[in-house]
Amino acid sequence: MNLFLKYTFWVFLFITLAFSSCRKNVITTDMNDKLSFSADTLKFDTVFTARGSATREFKVYNPHNNPIIISKIGLGGGGNSPYRLNVDGVAASSHTDVRIEANDSIYVFTEVTIDPNIGNIPFIVKDSVLFETNGNPQQVNLEAFGQDANYVGTTGELSILTCGGGTRVWNDPKPYVVLGFLLVDSCGLIIEAGTRVHFQGGTVFAQGGRLPSGLLYVTSNGYLDVRGQLNNPVRFLTDRIEPEFEDVPGQWGGIILDKGSTGNVFDYAEIRNSNVGILVDSAADLTISNSIIYEATNSGLLGIHSQITASNCLIYDVGQNNVQLVYGGTHKFYNCTFANFATNPFISHQEMVVLVNNFFVVEYENGSREVFENDANVLFENCIVYGSRSDEVALYKLDDAMADLNFTFDHCLIKADTLNTSTSAFINPVFDDPLFVDEGDYDYRLDTMISPAIDAGRTPSISLPVDLDGNSRVGDTDIGAYEFQF
Repeated sequence: MNLFLKYTFWVFLFITLAFSSCRKNVITTDMNDKLSFSADTLKFDTVFTARGSATREFKVYNPHNNPIIISKIGLGGGGNSPYRLNVDGVAASSHTDVRIEANDSIYVFTEVTIDPNIGNIPFIVKDSVLFETNGNPQQVNLEAFGQDANYVGTTGELSILTCGGGTRVWNDPKPYVVLGFLLVDSCGLIIEAGTRVHFQGGTVFAQGGRLPSGLLYVTSNGYLDVRGQLNNPVRFLTDRIEPEFEDVPGQWGGIILDKGSTGNVFDYAEIRNSNVGILVDSAADLTISNSIIYEATNSGLLGIHSQITASNCLIYDVGQNNVQLVYGGTHKFYNCTFANFATNPFISHQEMVVLVNNFFVVEYENGSREVFENDANVLFENCIVYGSRSDEVALYKLDDAMADLNFTFDHCLIKADTLNTSTSAFINPVFDDPLFVDEGDYDYRLDTMISPAIDAGRTPSISLPVDLDGNSRVGDTDIGAYEFQF
C-alpha cells in the first residue's frame, strides 16, 4: 500500500468513527422511543403510622442507541403527596431535563411517611411517579399501606392483655395490629362488628424457646367474644395486605383457646392467612356460627378433647384437615360446609377434610410411646364434607381402645368411597357431587336446582332461621351452609 492509500485509509477511518460517535450523541426525539422500568408498581411493606417511613427504589432504563431526555419527573400528588423523590442522588419534588445515556439507566428513590394526625386516611395510600419523554406520558405506580392503627404488643415479644377479670372491648374503626405473641389472661376480650385484627408474622423468644409471632392465645382465665354481623364481620388476617400476599396461607400463627378457657363465642368471623384457624385445647369450649375459615396451612378448626358447637360455618382451602377432632370431646356441627380442592398454589390437599379420633399418642425420645384416650361424641347434621380426594372422612379408633368413639352423620352429603356407611351412624346420607357454583373460585353455594343437597336436609335441631348469606331457611332444608336461591 503506497503512502497516499495509507493516508486515505486513516482519514476515512477517522471520519467514520467521528461520524459514528456524533450519531451516538444525538439525543433521540422519536416518540416511539420510550422508557422502560424495573417495576410498573412500587409496593411498600405495610407502613402503619407508628412505624415511620420506608424507602424503595426502581430503575429507569433507556433501551435505545441514543441518549434520551426526560423532560419532567414528578409525583402525581404534587406537593400534597406523602411520597418524596430522589432521582439519581438529587432530592427534589420534581425534576426536569434528566438525561439518560444510550443503553443506560438511572435510579429513582421514593420515600413515604404517613402522618398519624391525618385521621382516617385510606388504608392503601397510592400515588405515582410521572414521566414525560418526547411527548409520551409514562408512570410507575406507588402503593403503601398507611392507615393509622391500634398497636398491640411489641414486635418479637410476648405481651399480656389483662383486665383483672373484667372485659376489654375492641371496636375502633382503625385496625388493630398484633405485633407479637399476645396472651389474653384474666380478661374477656370483646371484639365488635367490623373490627379488623392484623397479625405480624415471625417468631418470638418466650417461655424458654421460640414461639410463633402473630398468635392470639387465650388462657384458662380468659375468653373471646367475637360479635360480627352479617355483611360486617370481624376479620382476622395477616398484616401483609399487598396483593401478592393476600391469598398466602401461614403468615401468622392463629387463635388458640387454652385448656379450660370457657365462654368463647364467634359469630360472623372471618379467619384467613394463618397456620391454624382456631385451636380449642383440652376442656376449652367454643361456639362458632356464621363464620368462614380459610387459607390455613394446618387445620382450619382443631379440637383437642374440647367442646365445639358450630353452625352455618364454611371452612375451605386448608393444608391439613378442615376439621380435626382428636383425643375425644363433644362436638356438634349444624349446616356447615367443609370443602377442599387444592386450588390454592400454596396448599397441597393430602389430608382428609374431616378427621375424628378418640386418642392421643405421645412419643418419647427413647423410642417409647404412651397412648391417652377419651370418649368422643361427634354429630354432623345437614353438613357437606367434600373435596378432590376419593375419601374425605377419617374416623379412627384404636383396636384395643377403652374409650368410645360415637359419631353420627345425620342427613349429610359426604365423600367416602371406602368408609362403611351402612351402619346406623349414617342417617339418610348423600354421596353425590354437591354441584357447587365454582370450587375453583371458592364459591361453595349450590349451583343448580339439580344439586343433590337441595331439600335433602332435616329440620335443624337448633334454631337456624337463616343461612350464612342471611337467606331464610323456609320449607325443606338444604344441606350445607347455604340455601339454594331460585
